[in-house]
Amino acid sequence: MSTKGFTLIELLIFMAIFSIVMVAFLSVLVLMSSVQIRNISSTEVNQQSQFLLSNIQRYIESSSLIEMPVGVSTSTLKLRMARDSEDPIYIYLNTSDNIVYLKQTNSGTPQALTTSKVKVTSLNFIKKSNPGAKDSVSISFVVEYNTNNIKQKFVRSLLTSIARVSAATFDSDIRASTTNTYKIGAQAAEWQSINNTIFFSGSNVGIGISSPQMNLEINGGLRLNTSNSRPECSASVRGTFWVIQNGTGVKDNVSVCVKNASDTYEWATIY
Repeated sequence: MSTKGFTLIELLIFMAIFSIVMVAFLSVLVLMSSVQIRNISSTEVNQQSQFLLSNIQRYIESSSLIEMPVGVSTSTLKLRMARDSEDPIYIYLNTSDNIVYLKQTNSGTPQALTTSKVKVTSLNFIKKSNPGAKDSVSISFVVEYNTNNIKQKFVRSLLTSIARVSAATFDSDIRASTTNTYKIGAQAAEWQSINNTIFFSGSNVGIGISSPQMNLEINGGLRLNTSNSRPECSASVRGTFWVIQNGTGVKDNVSVCVKNASDTYEWATIY
C-alpha cells in the first residue's frame, strides 16, 4: 500500500486560489463596511438638515414680521411673533461649535436645533420684500458629518425660500427698533386706511370719508379744545386757529394767527 501527498505545485495552486478568494471576500467586506458607514453619515446629515429646515419654515410662516434689512445676508434670523412667550425669535449659527440655535424672547435660553454629530459650516438668511404679498426669506446652509475620516465624509448644501403665511398682528404698542428711522409706508396711498376711519387718496387725507378730494377732508365737525394759554402769534404759529373758552356769561373767542399788511403777526378775532 502506497500513500501519496500533495506535490509542491498543487500546494502552490491551492494557496493561490485561497488567496484570491480571501482577497475577494475582504474586498466585498470592506466595500460593504464603507457603504454602511456612508449610509450612517448621510442619514444623520439628511435627518438633521430636514429637522433644521422644518423648524425654520414653521417659525417663518407663523411670524408677524421678519425684522431684518431687505437684501442683506446675515447668519441670524430675527422674527417677531404674535405671542409674548415667543417674541422675538432668533435662529442663528454659533461658529464656535458649528451648531444652530433657537432662542425665544431676548432673555430666553438658546435651544440647539442641530447636534454635535454634524457641523453646520454655513447658514445665511436674506429677507426679500414682495410688495402686494408677504415678505419671504432666502435660506442657504451647508451641513456635513462631523468626522475626520474621509470615508465617512458627507456634505449637503441646501438653498430655498420661505414666505410668511400669517398676517401681521400686534397686541402691544408698535415701536420702531431705532428712533426716527423707519416709516409706516414708503409712498403715498401705500396704506388704504387706519382702523377704517382715516383714509388716504394720493396725498389727500380723509377722516370719516373714504375718497377725500382735499388735503384734509372731514366728515363731521372739527373741534378745538384749547384750554392752554394762547401762544404769541408769530411766523411759526401763522395759520393756527385758537379757541379761548371763557366762563359763565362771557362768550368764547375764536381767532386765527395771520400776518397783516404791515408784515406783523396778530391774532385776528373771528368770533
